[in-house]
Amino acid sequence: MGNVKILSENVYRKIAAGEVIERPLSVVKELVENAIDAGATEIAVELRAGGKELVRVEDDGRGFDADDIEVAFQRHSTSKLVELEDLDRLLTLGFRGEALPSILEVADIDLETADNDEGRGWHCVFRDGSLLKKGQVPRRRGSAIAVQRLFANFPVRRKFMKSDQGELRPASAYLETAALARPAIAFTLRHNGRTVFHYPAAANLAERIYQVFGKEFLDGLLPLDFSDGAYRLTGFISAAQAGVNGRNRQFFTVNGRPVREKTLQAAFNNTFQPFLEKSRSPAGVIDLIAPPGQIDVNIHPMKLEIRFLDSQRLYQFMQRAIHAALGGPLRPPLLAASATTAGMEQGSVIPAMAADQDGAGMPDLFPARQTAVEDGFRVLGQYRDSYIVVERSGELLVIDQHNARERVLFERLQAGYGSGAAPAAQALFPLLLELTPSEQAALDDAKMEIFRRAGFDLRRLSGSAVEVKAFPQFLSEGRIRESVRAALRESLAGDGADESLLASLACHDAVKVNQRLLPDEMRSLVRDLFACANPYFCPHRRPIIVTLSLEEIEKRLKRR
Repeated sequence: MGNVKILSENVYRKIAAGEVIERPLSVVKELVENAIDAGATEIAVELRAGGKELVRVEDDGRGFDADDIEVAFQRHSTSKLVELEDLDRLLTLGFRGEALPSILEVADIDLETADNDEGRGWHCVFRDGSLLKKGQVPRRRGSAIAVQRLFANFPVRRKFMKSDQGELRPASAYLETAALARPAIAFTLRHNGRTVFHYPAAANLAERIYQVFGKEFLDGLLPLDFSDGAYRLTGFISAAQAGVNGRNRQFFTVNGRPVREKTLQAAFNNTFQPFLEKSRSPAGVIDLIAPPGQIDVNIHPMKLEIRFLDSQRLYQFMQRAIHAALGGPLRPPLLAASATTAGMEQGSVIPAMAADQDGAGMPDLFPARQTAVEDGFRVLGQYRDSYIVVERSGELLVIDQHNARERVLFERLQAGYGSGAAPAAQALFPLLLELTPSEQAALDDAKMEIFRRAGFDLRRLSGSAVEVKAFPQFLSEGRIRESVRAALRESLAGDGADESLLASLACHDAVKVNQRLLPDEMRSLVRDLFACANPYFCPHRRPIIVTLSLEEIEKRLKRR
């Protein structure tokens, strides 16, 4: 007898459902997209246990007609397509007709819906993949779909779901993205009975960005509006040489659909790359309007990814749009060889070894005032405003100034945290932060305690505001707000351990690359680094020092 068999319908339907529904996020996304397509102006999402026990999505859009309810929960049903050619004209978010039946395969569903303004609706109970009960109830226009006991009958799949917070974070992040894509819709998220965020309907994208990320983030953005034929790019982007840490502030939508698309991401980041230091990335909330026939949205089970017919044209269009928003074609922030010393002191990033044809104006790598031996080492100079060149014990050391300062700050934060009595400085002026909903969620009691032991005095104010009353005295007051905010953001993506948070604080306060240091500053940094318990790696395990011995140098120069 052969080994190849046809799977039973029950098995292959559950396998197919698992391709669409992977975790609570999948349920949230499918139901919210259906609500948007139904013309909702208000969408409320309620989660319990990160969505593992309950995902409930309620909207005020077009409800189900009584005759449509059972059909909507059958395979291959949809109101979005009739013919295959409709894919080339598709502007809705959902279209497969797989979401509701796929959810039903792996969970229990309760539905309340009404397609009228007369207060008449239907309540339906689905269990074990079938309609168990259907009856009329009073109901305002719209739908409320409650999905319970996700993967309860699939212990292997349920075992691989994350903690409550681990499942809440991606669902919250998706809803923020959906809210940015649809400013006119009010969004609410509640978890275990607590409101995580509520965004009222906004008049425009700028108002929605303010709701989600606050005034400080919005003030650092430039408007974007660029057209070429049937293509149009709108939204907001960060200014040149600004940017943020990481890429978690980049949001792309295509015809209103939030997407992950490599061409858009590459064009955006590559256009900015020469003008930002290594640790920073551009921020943007960008919507592309393009002919549906130029886009394939049918390449991912959850419709997160799309494909463009002419990626090269789109890449170039994106570059021109960014240049236009920034005021014209960008030029790298380099000064000519004739630049004045005053100009260089104001933050230019002239390569340390650059010079004109005559060699005039070349910065001296070995100025006499830096050659004094201190503490067993001698600072020879700074290369490319990023690396400190040091001679010690007959060896030549090249030190990454950012990684070095990060290590110094991290060990000081560690010491203060360990003692519980870190030396603190009082803020000279009020340091206020307007936290985003996700940052508020990250700043729980455990995080507050980590900050306190590290030397911070954080006070919760009304609404989403937090005041930094005090901070470790060795940190820069000018960077405190950015450091605290970045530490909260990055803790959302990790396990939130104390060492991870301390490392993030050290990273964002540390001196940057492309930053000119005075001789005394270089000597002080090298002295502090050599006093560290581990001067060779930063907290993120990046190397700090490259060592060249005299023997290695002579071998490479063929003197041995």
